[in-house]
Amino acid sequence: MDETNNFLPLMLDLSGRKIVIFGGGSVGERKAELFCGCADTFVVSLDFSEKLQELGASGKVRLLRLDLSAATDTEIREIVSGAFLVIPATSSSELNRKITDIAGESDILINQVDALGSVVIPSVIKRGDLVIGISTLGHSPAVSKYTRRQIEGVITPAYSDMIRLQDELRTYLKLHVKEQRKRKALLWKVLESENVWNGFSESYEKAVENAYAIISDNLE
Repeated sequence: MDETNNFLPLMLDLSGRKIVIFGGGSVGERKAELFCGCADTFVVSLDFSEKLQELGASGKVRLLRLDLSAATDTEIREIVSGAFLVIPATSSSELNRKITDIAGESDILINQVDALGSVVIPSVIKRGDLVIGISTLGHSPAVSKYTRRQIEGVITPAYSDMIRLQDELRTYLKLHVKEQRKRKALLWKVLESENVWNGFSESYEKAVENAYAIISDNLE
């Protein structure tokens, strides 16, 4: 596994970036659903799944209809021109390799679905501003999926509310508590408070009330 040691998880701003996915089946659909909310996403295929057609109709992705089995190298080069990331996700390994080779000529990042490319796309959990990526670097998709399900059972939607609350409290404390160490301690008291976490199950406002009560008690 030494060949995979150089992979590092990063959070990238994909605003305005061009993502090109080749293949209109279930794999291309999953990739398009992941990227369409944060990047300029293109899907290239002769046929598209029902979900991809819906995404295309809504303007969330751009569908380019092309018979890839008959496409020339020049046509593929034109499609990937300016792309930040290319994902060959057709049902043909030979065609995927061809697309990979062409994209590689321009040093474009590549996520290969049937091999380990330059980019590994993790299984993703989102809870508001909390984003968790899980990957086994292609060695066991089943373990990635299992791990995601396990974490989803622990990381509830309340975590998104806690991030919102912590951000609000940080702003408040910067105005009222000069010492950084004291601010940090107060934020941790709120973070570890069962009353605050339980408050989210009633309402966000209840959790806020409980959090400010903790801060008030510790500032007296």
